[in-house]
Formats: sequence, C-alpha cells, structure tokens
Amino acid sequence: MKEQGLFRRSWGLAWQRLLERTVLRRPLAHMYHLISGHIYFQTLSAAVQLDLFTLLGRRGPLTRAQIGEALQLAEQPARILLLGLVTCELLRRRGAAYAATPLADELFNRDRPRNVADVVLWQHFINYRALGHFHEALLANRNTGLAEFPGDEPTLYQRLAHNPALEKIFQDAMEAISRLSNHLLAEAVDFNQFHHIVDVGGGNATNIIRLAQQHPQLKADVFDFPSVCAIAREKIRAAGLGDRLGAAEGNCFADEFPAGVDGILFCHFLTIWSPEQNRALLQKACRALAPGGAVIIFNQMQHDAEDGPLSAAMGSPYFLTLATGVGMLYTWNEYEAWLRAAGCTRVLRKALVRDHGVIIGIK
Repeated sequence: MKEQGLFRRSWGLAWQRLLERTVLRRPLAHMYHLISGHIYFQTLSAAVQLDLFTLLGRRGPLTRAQIGEALQLAEQPARILLLGLVTCELLRRRGAAYAATPLADELFNRDRPRNVADVVLWQHFINYRALGHFHEALLANRNTGLAEFPGDEPTLYQRLAHNPALEKIFQDAMEAISRLSNHLLAEAVDFNQFHHIVDVGGGNATNIIRLAQQHPQLKADVFDFPSVCAIAREKIRAAGLGDRLGAAEGNCFADEFPAGVDGILFCHFLTIWSPEQNRALLQKACRALAPGGAVIIFNQMQHDAEDGPLSAAMGSPYFLTLATGVGMLYTWNEYEAWLRAAGCTRVLRKALVRDHGVIIGIK
C-alpha cells in the first residue's frame, strides 16, 4: 500500500477549507456560540466556582499539573477545563503554563475591584435552569421559569426570600452590577442639587452609599421588601452612614413612596415591570414629589428603533421567563412618554457608556 495514494486530492475540499478559514471564519464561530452557548457558559462558570482566575492572579502562570493540584482536579478534567478556557480566549497558553487574558483577569479575578464573578454565579444558580423555559414563556406570556423555585408568589424576588442562600447570590450579583455602573449615574447627574432621595427597589443600598459618600449633604433611603431592607441596613451600618441613610420597607405597588423628598430614583428597576405598572409607578413617584422635584431613571436602554443593542436583546428574556413575566428593556421614547403622562413638565435624556442612559423628569 502506497502511503502517498491514501489521500485523494480534492479541489472542492481545499476550496471549502479556504472559505472556512477566511470568509466564513467569523460566521461559523458565531454559529458555534449560538449552538453551544450552554457549554461556553458552563466552562466559564466552572472556572469561576473553582476560583481559577483568582488563583492565577495571585500565583502567576501555572502548569496544568499545578492548577490541577491547587484546584483538586484530576488530570483529564483539568485538561478539558483548560482546553475550553483557552479556546474561549479566557486563558492563554505559553509553553506549558497557563495565564488569564487581561480582560478575564479583570472580570473574574475576585481580587480585582471590577470583577463580576458574582454575576456569573447569579446566572448559574438562578437564571440558567429557568431560561430553559423561554419557549414555554413566550407561548404562555408569563414567567414559567419561576417553577424552578419553590413558593406561590408571582415574582422571583418574592420567592428568593424563602431561600437566604439564593437571595444572597442574587443580591451579591446586583451589588456587582451596581458597582460597575453606578459611577456612571454619579458622574452624569449633579446630586449636589438634591437634599433627600429615595431609591425604589434599591436593594442592598450600594447605590445610595456611593452617592452619599460623594455628596455629604445628601440623605437617601432604600425602598424595598423587608428581607432586602434588612440587608441594606447592615450595609449602611458598616459604611458608617446611618445618620443620613435608611431603608423604608414597602411594596412599590401597594404602598405610597415616602413623601417630602426631592428626588426618586429608579435604578435598573423599571425593566422588571410591564408598561402599565411602570406608568403607575411613575405617577406615584410624581405624587410624592413637590413641584421642582425629579424622577431619575437609570438603566440600559433599548434603541428607539427597536433594533438593539445586544444588551437589550439578551437581557429581556430574563424578565419574561423568570423575574416577573411582564418586563423587558424598554426604549428611551417609552420612558419619556410615561414621565410626561405622569405629570413631568420637562424630560431630559443623556446617553452613557455600555448602553446605559439617564432620563430625568422634572415635576
């Protein structure tokens, strides 16, 4: 048998190979991401849960054997994990040693102040199974993914109160998101003009703590569920800001917002609810404000043309399938129309980075 004759020369295969390496390279990679996205995410999630990126940040490039020993992984599982991370461009290999790419180190190394490791855990432990119900949720027009969590309440946020461990994962993720984005709000809005604001759905008080630290005249309160307010009070106490910050327990639909304030903030909050509910919330906010007071909406925004951005397209299924069954990321125009209908005489908008924006309605 002649070895040279075992392979046939095929111009068709050569041409196809050339196409896949050039013109089709990016489209094919995109198809892999779509079809195998669950594997990509689980590879990242496993690395975050093992805290691999923090390990590499502290000890520098390590060999597969060193990583396996440190993470208590056998050789084959370590090889599979590292292969996936290199292919996803989260790690790079130089010789026998592995190191995190600069962006992966910044985002997933827990020693970095801008890390989003807790967001990955939120996606893994809370969102991942539930989003498997997306097709069902589309047909039912409700959050069918909520079946993954015990309880009879209609929203994820209420059911998480039954599970302190999951509620902590959720709140830690929201804190990470706020930590990455709330400086945009602080830079875009002059809070020196405000004396007392209420952060509706303010969670663990990350937003108001940041604002109060920058503005010594500012008083602020979180308005949220009792279990969340308990977490907020602990954070406020730890920050030494109990003289200016507080937490008001309430249901945003059943209870009135605290009166006598000059600013009401909705930060990553109105995406949770339906257009009808948002109109009601904004009307209630305007009722609580004196003339000249302001409603401040801070959020990632959908384009007015409803053609993006990617963050709006990827974020909206969560609100339909799991959170409440009625929300999504809305357009600038929708928020502005709701504010005018609520009684605001002037409405201002400002576009920020990472698809975020601020809309201010003045009563």
